[in-house]
Amino acid sequence: MKIRIKAFTILLLILMLAIPNTVHAVEFNPGYWVESAHVIVESYSVTNERINPGEPFVLTVVIKNASSNIIARDTLVEITNPAGVAPEYGKVAEFYIGDLQPDSSQTVELKYNSWTSIDSDTLDFYVTIATSDRSHTTTLRIPAGSEEQFAILSSEIPDSGRQYDSLSTSLTFKALGESNLKDVAYIVKVDGTEVASSSIGIMKPGATKNSAVAFTIPEAGQHTIEVLIRYADEAGQVYYMEVGRKNITIQKGENPQVTPGNTDYVRGDTTEPNYAGMGALAAVIVILFFTLVIILKKK
Repeated sequence: MKIRIKAFTILLLILMLAIPNTVHAVEFNPGYWVESAHVIVESYSVTNERINPGEPFVLTVVIKNASSNIIARDTLVEITNPAGVAPEYGKVAEFYIGDLQPDSSQTVELKYNSWTSIDSDTLDFYVTIATSDRSHTTTLRIPAGSEEQFAILSSEIPDSGRQYDSLSTSLTFKALGESNLKDVAYIVKVDGTEVASSSIGIMKPGATKNSAVAFTIPEAGQHTIEVLIRYADEAGQVYYMEVGRKNITIQKGENPQVTPGNTDYVRGDTTEPNYAGMGALAAVIVILFFTLVIILKKK
């Protein structure tokens, strides 16, 4: 009897030790029983690889379901913006992707505006990815700050033209930084030689200018057009910033200063009879005739 009681006691102790271990496994390791889709930020990029203060940009984020066999249900992406930037449309950067198949990706693009007041070297965007059963946040750290003094908003350079015909280029640009820029000028060069320019003067940070210049290329053939901005800083140091370059083909044309078949009237060159000259000649002949008659009578 005593042996049976001891055996029962030992068995009960074994069960008491075994049960907490089982509960412990269920409570702290639920992944053993329930598996969720793993959705990540696969890659991201911005226009020009950095955020230039005062210049619009596009943030591109690639969202991927890294699971091999589980569908990510009701996938929602929300981007929290740092100070100094804001979505072009609305205030909330939120995208509903829906169901994302295993090992598949979805690209999200968002247009932003930025302020010239940005003074940080980097800006942090927080991307929260939520599915039907889990969510997590990823930080995107993007370089910021301009390496140039101007942001180019638009630029037009011709592709072709004709000798002596008028050509034109145009440029819209914005001043960046925190200081005034002096002696700003828009310059056009052909094959390295300046052919036209437009003086703009002083530009304050954030100011936008549109400039256009006209010029001609007198020689037919292949040429290279360069568009530059010349400016000086507050210390008077002069700098050049190239903003466009294009090869152009010039076809043969006619010089407007030399026109074939010119029939302009030249004074004195005429085939009309000169009646005044003929009259004077007749009067001289008459005088000579009468003078001759008088001389003959005296003899």
